[in-house]
Amino acid sequence: MAQATAVRPGTPPPFKSRASVRLWRLKALLGQLFYKVGTAAELEGVRFWRALQGAGRLLARLLWRPLRGLLHAAGRGLKSFWADLTAPFHRAHSGVSHIRELIADEQRNGAGHAARLALRYLGSGVRRYAYLGKNLLYYLLPLGAGAVFVFTVVSVLGVPYVLAVENGGQVVGYVQQESVYEEAARMVQDQIIYTGDEQRWTLNPTFTISAARAEEISDTQTLADAILRSSGEEITEAVGLYVDGQFYGASADGARLENAIAAIKAPYEAENPGAQIEFVKNVELRQGIYLAESVRDYSELQALFDEPVQGQRTYTIQAGDTPLVIAGANDITLDELYALNPVLENGSNMPVGQELIIGESVSFLQVKVVKTQVEQEEIPFQTVKTDDGSLDRGKTKTTQEGVKGLQEVTYQYTYIDGRMVEKAQIGDAVVLQEPVEEHISVGTYISQAGYSAVPSGSGGMIFPVGPGFKYMSRGFTGAYGHNGLDLCAAYGTPIYAAQSGVVTYASATAGGYGIHVIIDHGGGVRTLYGHCSGLAVSAGQSVSQGQVIAYVGSTGNSTGNHCHFEVILNGARVNGAPYVGI
Repeated sequence: MAQATAVRPGTPPPFKSRASVRLWRLKALLGQLFYKVGTAAELEGVRFWRALQGAGRLLARLLWRPLRGLLHAAGRGLKSFWADLTAPFHRAHSGVSHIRELIADEQRNGAGHAARLALRYLGSGVRRYAYLGKNLLYYLLPLGAGAVFVFTVVSVLGVPYVLAVENGGQVVGYVQQESVYEEAARMVQDQIIYTGDEQRWTLNPTFTISAARAEEISDTQTLADAILRSSGEEITEAVGLYVDGQFYGASADGARLENAIAAIKAPYEAENPGAQIEFVKNVELRQGIYLAESVRDYSELQALFDEPVQGQRTYTIQAGDTPLVIAGANDITLDELYALNPVLENGSNMPVGQELIIGESVSFLQVKVVKTQVEQEEIPFQTVKTDDGSLDRGKTKTTQEGVKGLQEVTYQYTYIDGRMVEKAQIGDAVVLQEPVEEHISVGTYISQAGYSAVPSGSGGMIFPVGPGFKYMSRGFTGAYGHNGLDLCAAYGTPIYAAQSGVVTYASATAGGYGIHVIIDHGGGVRTLYGHCSGLAVSAGQSVSQGQVIAYVGSTGNSTGNHCHFEVILNGARVNGAPYVGI
């Protein structure tokens, strides 16, 4: 059996490298350090806890005796207080018990004798123990005084303190703040209609702080009525008409006035069920107290409703007028002018002397109608164009028919006195049917072999404009006239190289020839092709006779679709007609 080898503590196990030995020693050192730190922390914690417990016990010993004495004294005081408080009741109860026993014993000698003896005993008890009642009062009186004090404070704090408004030495109301009075005073002044130039009625209020119940505090209207009552003027109860806060007069017949106002809106309500109908201005009828001189006859107020505040404005068309000029001169928009005058037909009908409406009459109480309406509208389809090399240039072919879609749109219409003034969409449109795109193929094919059919001229050049065209609108006139041939053709017609050569220019200028091509044919011969709509070649490119180089157009200094063709010999422009067979 193998014998175990003893290992001394702190001796590292066998390692293969010095680094491993050093790591093991560092680990052992850190372990010892953490162990010592933990042991020391635990020891200090125990010591602190013990010191805290000792301090607590010392504090308890120091405070216990005074606290015990205080509690003992408080207990004795409460016991004495309770004894003093209940002693009269105990004595009274004991006395009543003795009186009952005395009456029971003395009834043998007669009821009268027993009653006299009981009263004598009761009086003796009251005189003997009267001091107990006095002791009871010593406690009850302070408690009663405290209760009275609390009740008084609560009552006083519960009563609001406000401003008492006095006018002419008389309190007319109570307000929580001075602004209520100011508004009431303004209402009073508004309720007075003066026939002279100056106001004759003034207010001279004074304010004092006063207590008042909640129901005594006045609002603006109540205070205004109270001021009028205290004014000494002749007053009456009536209904006042206010429009946007302005007072127009009062009527003693408030019901009739209310019916007249309702009658203004009635036709609109009948024609527009479910719509929001209201006056443009804020109309109020206020029941209250008014000065007699502010009360008007009902017919005067009725006249306000019947007569417009602004009549219809017109304008007579003068020579040289346009819709835009008329609208600007009369401070209205062009859309408003057309809406008021459908006869204009958006400016296409402007006879001199025609009378136009430039402003409708405005009633005293305009009626606004706001209603919503759901409408179905078509959705236009999109057109998609695709180049098609199998179709000749200039031709198109519809490969898919477009179909319009359908959607529901909710609009809010606003009318004033029956005339629409605003149309606004509410929310998003609801698509009922999606539109179908229209597909169109656009031809781009140009036959390059077509040049063989182009007639040749005596100069060896071919006619430069596509087959079917050989019309010249203007010819060669000389150096200071027209230096080329104007060959007419439809827009986009191919333009061919009159002779083989090299393209020296293929671009556009701001004016003159516009988009044009110049070809050098060698031997001092060049040709120019002007006013093109597009190019098919670029500078430096070699071209063959009859090859498409551009397309007929009207760019530059041109008044119609054509090809301006020039022949240039050794830098001089010559008549090109013989060269192309014209």
